[in-house]
Amino acid sequence: MKSTLNKQVTTATHKTISQQPKSINKTVPTKPTITTVTRGTQPAKSIKQDPVFKKPVTTPTVVKLITKSGSTAKKLSAQQALAKINAIIKQNHFMGTLLVTNNGPAGVKVFTYGDANVAKKIANTNDEVYPLASLEKALTGAVIQRLINQHKLTMNTTLSRFYPQVRYARDITIRELLDHTSGIRMDEPIPDHLLTGETAEVDFTIRHLKSTNQHVWSYSNANFTLLAGIVSKITGKSFMSTLQTDVLNPLGMKHTFVYNQVPSNMLKPLAYTYSDGTSTADAISTKLLSSELGCGNVYASVEDYYTFINSLVTGKLDTTAGFMELTDNLKPIYSGGIYYRSDHTIRIGGADNDFRSYYVGTTDGKVAVVLFVNQGDWTIGNTVDSQMEQILSQASSL
Repeated sequence: MKSTLNKQVTTATHKTISQQPKSINKTVPTKPTITTVTRGTQPAKSIKQDPVFKKPVTTPTVVKLITKSGSTAKKLSAQQALAKINAIIKQNHFMGTLLVTNNGPAGVKVFTYGDANVAKKIANTNDEVYPLASLEKALTGAVIQRLINQHKLTMNTTLSRFYPQVRYARDITIRELLDHTSGIRMDEPIPDHLLTGETAEVDFTIRHLKSTNQHVWSYSNANFTLLAGIVSKITGKSFMSTLQTDVLNPLGMKHTFVYNQVPSNMLKPLAYTYSDGTSTADAISTKLLSSELGCGNVYASVEDYYTFINSLVTGKLDTTAGFMELTDNLKPIYSGGIYYRSDHTIRIGGADNDFRSYYVGTTDGKVAVVLFVNQGDWTIGNTVDSQMEQILSQASSL
């Protein structure tokens, strides 16, 4: 049986693995460059806890927040709210792209900070693409739900129908794969060569996973790689092809790509670690990315990702009934790539190759924070994204 999760859950992580040396570049902008993009009334077209990161815990620099006190809480103006959010990002030395809204698609604003390439002084932009890491799992979950809506699959369909070679496959359901209660365990080994093709990516996962038949919650990328493989077996097309036709194209997501198919004219940032005023460039393992089908090999812009989440939670993508099935009626648990919380908010977090990605917001998509960074402490990010969400909830419409 599946385990019951505590109602207070933490953000899922996507384990950072880097075994390559770092290079140091001391040319660091002392003040992050900030640009703002205000969108109109139309939607943008354009988290088992993983093993704890073995890094020193840094105390975040934060701005003082207004204490929630029901109807007596002081309301922030939009200008005050954005000033507080910008101060949080700058004071904690984040570089990246941030989307915020407290009025759904009509209130979307995008800010950029620092550089995509410090040495070349190439600034981050509002539509550049970042590795989604574990935020990709929600995309995979949405595609699975579409197949369920089409009666090609059910939550009770077992893994043995598609991958009988996996031990205990007869006892593993789609629901358990989506919820990380399948009994499957797997570390994140880096392949010794670049994996080419989705079949090779699934085969790599099957060779390295361990099926325990212990159906308690335990976070594993392998669950979602298997789900992506199932999509391919049902549709007769690659997972990415199905994602393109069923999600990206209908939603107008033009800035979302698999890691090795990002157009040459699209900005991809380098990853950096900040210490004592210096940004250190981090190596990016494409071998690792090549093993992360369905769970972390996709790049996207902040606006594309918000468009996706907003369409998912409002029922535009999988219908309202489908969304409720995917989320098990919004129970406060992890389901389909997203943590659903008892206060009607959702949360996702990802980390890969020293990039960090975060999404927090309300289950109706009205309040949202999408933060993709190429420089920033993981622990701090998990603190400040919630602070920004709180600021937005206390502010006038942006």
